[in-house]
Order: sequence, then C-alpha cells, then structure tokens
Amino acid sequence: MPLLSNLLAKDIPQTFQKFQLHVYAGFFFFGLLGFVYLMSPIVSRRNYLSENALSPGLVSNDIYISNEHIRDIIGQLRTGFKEKNISDVIQSMFVQRGIEAYKQNLEDDTNDENVYGIVRAPRLASTESIILVAPLYVRIQSKSQPIKANLYGIAHTLAIGFALHRKPYMAKDIILLFPAQQENGTRIWLDAYFNTKPDSIPLDAHAGSIQAGLTLEFPHEKFYSIDLRHNGINGQLPNLDLINTVVHLCDKNSIPASYYDIYVDLSSNELFIDYMKKSLRTLLINALTLATGVPSGVHGQFLHYRIEMITLFGSLTKRDQYQTSPITLRAFDDIIEGFIRSLNNLLERFHQSFFFYFHINRRNFVSIATYMVPLGLIVAPALIRSLVLYMSFFTSSETSATTYITLGRTMKFDMNYSAMFLEILECLALSYVLMWIPMKFTYLIICQITMFISPILLRPFRSTERQFDYLQFILLLTGSALLGCLSLLNYSMAFLAACFLMPCYMFAGCSKFDHWIIKYFCRFLFLTCLNPLVFLALYHYLARLLMAGEFLLPNFNQLTSDFDTYIASYRLFNAWTVDVVCLAIVPIWFLLYRSTFWIRTLVDKTQ
Repeated sequence: MPLLSNLLAKDIPQTFQKFQLHVYAGFFFFGLLGFVYLMSPIVSRRNYLSENALSPGLVSNDIYISNEHIRDIIGQLRTGFKEKNISDVIQSMFVQRGIEAYKQNLEDDTNDENVYGIVRAPRLASTESIILVAPLYVRIQSKSQPIKANLYGIAHTLAIGFALHRKPYMAKDIILLFPAQQENGTRIWLDAYFNTKPDSIPLDAHAGSIQAGLTLEFPHEKFYSIDLRHNGINGQLPNLDLINTVVHLCDKNSIPASYYDIYVDLSSNELFIDYMKKSLRTLLINALTLATGVPSGVHGQFLHYRIEMITLFGSLTKRDQYQTSPITLRAFDDIIEGFIRSLNNLLERFHQSFFFYFHINRRNFVSIATYMVPLGLIVAPALIRSLVLYMSFFTSSETSATTYITLGRTMKFDMNYSAMFLEILECLALSYVLMWIPMKFTYLIICQITMFISPILLRPFRSTERQFDYLQFILLLTGSALLGCLSLLNYSMAFLAACFLMPCYMFAGCSKFDHWIIKYFCRFLFLTCLNPLVFLALYHYLARLLMAGEFLLPNFNQLTSDFDTYIASYRLFNAWTVDVVCLAIVPIWFLLYRSTFWIRTLVDKTQ
C-alpha cells in the first residue's frame, strides 16, 4: 500500500474520476438519510442507570406535605409579589424555621435581589451539596403575559427544604436559590459563589461543592405533565444518568414526562407511524435548538460550571384523552424527594453515563458513537476531494524536468501564493467587518448585498485553473478541520454547518467549467439557495414548524424579532455560536462565492 506522500494523479481510478460527482452527492444524501434514521428503534438505545446509587427504587418516601401547608406558603408569596417585597418574605420564612437565609443585591438599576437559603446536613461537614433553583419569574408562551410569577415552583421548593431540615439521613447540604432575573441573576450568583470575577462581591455564606440539582418552573396552579428541559450553553448537556433518574421517578409516580413538549406514548396504544413521527420531531428539535448555543432554562448557567442540572416545567397540555385531573401535589413532591435522596446516596460526581447524546423520547436515546456516522458521511466528500486535488498537483520527478521537487515528486506548476493569500485576507476582512460588527437582521441584509456586489467593487485576481484548484484544496481542508473540531463541541451546529457548506463546495467547484451558463447558474445559486440569510430563514421556519406541530406561514416580523432576541441572549450567555458563524463559516462561504468570479488565464503549456 503506497504512502500518502507517494500518491500521484495516475493512482486515481478512471472510473472514480468519471463518477466522482455522483459519489460525493451519494455520500451527502446518505448522510442526511442516516441522520433521519437515528430515530429508528433499531439504532436508538434504551435508557438505563449506569450508577446504581441513583436507583430511585431504593428510596422510600417518608415526607408528607399537606395541601394546607402549600396553600399557606403560596398565600405569603402572593402577598410578597403584590407588595414587591418577595425577597424579604422568603428570607423571613427561612428565619422562622431556623434555616440560614441570605440576600444578594444584583447591583443594577432595578435593585433586584437574589435570595438563597442553606439547609445544613446534620451528619457530615459541608463538603458536598445539592441545589434546588426556583426563579422568581419564568417565561411562558403567552403574548399577553410573557413573564409570570413562579408561585408554585417557589412554594414546592420551600416546602421540600422545610421538610428535609434536620432529617438524620441527609449527608449533603441543600441550597435553595431564588434568582430575581432568571439567567442573569443566576449567573451573578454563580460568579460570586465560585469567585470567577474579581469585581464580584463574595457571598455571605457557602455550602459544600455543588454536585447536581433541579430547576423548578411551575407558574400555573394546575399542571398535567412535566416537560424536561436540558439544553445548556454552547450545546452542553447534563449527564444522562441525571435525566434518567427524573424519568424513572416520573414513571414511578405515573406523571407524563416529555421533551420539547412532545410526549411519546410508549405503550401499545401508540401507533407505530405516530411513534416514528414524534420521535423524528423530537430528534430534529433537539438538533435545531442545541445548534443555537442558547440554554433552555437557568440550568444552563450551572452546566457551564459542570454542575449537572435540568429544568422541570409544569405543562398545561394533557397527554392522554382520558387524563381529566391534574397532577397531585403528593406525586410531584415525591419526585423532588426521590431525586434529592437519590443524589444523597451518590458518593462521587456524575461520570459513568453519557454527556453527548440525542433524545428520541423519554426512554430512548442515541449516543455519540452512533450519531457521528451521518456527519462523517456528509463531510467525507470534502476530504476525498481534497485528497484528489492534492494528488493532481504532483507528478513523478523522474519524468519531469522542472525544479519544484518534494519527497521524490515534482509539482506540475509554479504557485502564486501572494495573490491567493491576498484574496483570502481580503475576504476575511470583509466578512469580519460586514458580518460580525452589525447585529441587526436589517443590517445583515445590507451586508449580504455588499458581499454580493464585492466582485464588481473589488475585482478578483486573475488565476489559472491550477490556482483555483489549490484554493479549493485549502478551503476543503479548512472546512473539514473546522467541522471536525466543531462536532466535538457542538455536534448540532457542526451538522447544520456541514449541510450548508458541502453544497457550496460542490457548486463553487463546478464554476471552473468554461461554459457561461454553468458559471451564471452557480452564481445564481449562491445568491438564492446558498445564501446564509436564506439558510437562516429556512432554519427558523423549520424550527417553528416542528415546535408548533402544525403548518405555519412564514413570518418575517417573527424572524427579525426572534433574531434580535437571540442576539441579546447570545451576549448574556457568552455563547460562541455567532463568533463561529461570522468568523469561520461565513468567510469560507464568501471565498467560495468570489471564486466563481475568478478571471482565468491560459495555463502555460510547459506546466
């Protein structure tokens, strides 16, 4: 078998040379079909608990919280929200029951305050802790009232903390946190707790090392199911054992659990075609939402510090036609108690189960070893094409009289590197200035128009076909390396970027043919189908369709509003999604687009 450094163009089979475009297209479409096939029961795996200490079956419930006690707490909370002194009310409730209570000022114009209490473990010193988070306000899907007080989430968090106070079997501290401004308040509290910023004011008290926890968002008095939200910053996910523990507890207490508000009935009552549709919908929403890099709740701030967290949201959706009554308080409190006592048995941090996975439903998932295959098939054409171009650059040194000799081979041509890299730097500078600085959707449209007319304003340099192939070789390797590294950090974003860049590579390569119809057709595709803004609009529309579960008409105002909201969230969470898009993916697309305008000269016959 010859070494890679010894391969030449004559080693490429002629059959492959003739049908290589078909091979590349086949890899691409098989990769897309392979990703869709991940929702099949044949490919997906059934959930299981890797850590035996988490087994909820070992936990016997012994805490009883009466409805009157919950109503009394809710009454005090209502008064606090009405009089706008909710932080004082929560702190006084802690003090009355002998629990440490502290407040943290957010130091902004609103003068909002975080409230947190610490239930100390009676058996051991404060070396480890569990955290329960209940934001004071939560977002709901309502245009009339987008934010609502988290009355019932706060009430149940307080009730569980009061019930577990001085329980003899607790070996870990319990932190009860009530952030004032959702993610922003949580981030400020975490910065102060871990002292990650020099200007942050230290907290008045600390507990042990935080292992894991729950976020409770229950703005409605009655709810019929629990929606599990686990997306973190930049595609981070909690350990799968943590989610499986909650799912097992929900099943034990006969509470329907869903992902992305999609419930899959795993009994024999569900038709197989409906099972496949819901599983595919869950898989696609999972991929599309993780690609944004924005978390689906305040738990994402904890995942940034490698604290395993998920959010439980009380949903008003009935999961069964026979479900007439809401979930009882007893069943819900049993889930929280079982979760805390399962973590209380844990002797080490979560490490045994998966950190990279896709959910199909609450009982099935796809591991990283499986879902990497479709991405590999999609990116394979770029690697194969770069190898073919690399082999075509050389000939045997024994049959050539030129002096560009390397490793027993000779380059067929002399390369003008200065002009090529000047073109690369020019495209990078334009991409950075036009795409990274403005962060409004209307500004991006103006930037795209400027990029489209840039070949007229800044004329591309003259190049031969060899120089064109050499630039293609550089861009193919750069894109492959970028997608490979990105897939290890945020697979969903890498998959969407590959679906966008691979057709760009193909049509940019086709533009080197001399026929003017092919050139103008490739440029037209870059202006329409292969436009980053068009791809963004299609992504947004597809995400809306999947989340709604019904047909919707495209809405430009909704697109611009969601984009501006996302940019604000991106800056708050310090996500690097926009940086990768504007500083890596768009420059590659811009180089490929401008390469379709290259004015080629005749190749020297001596080459």
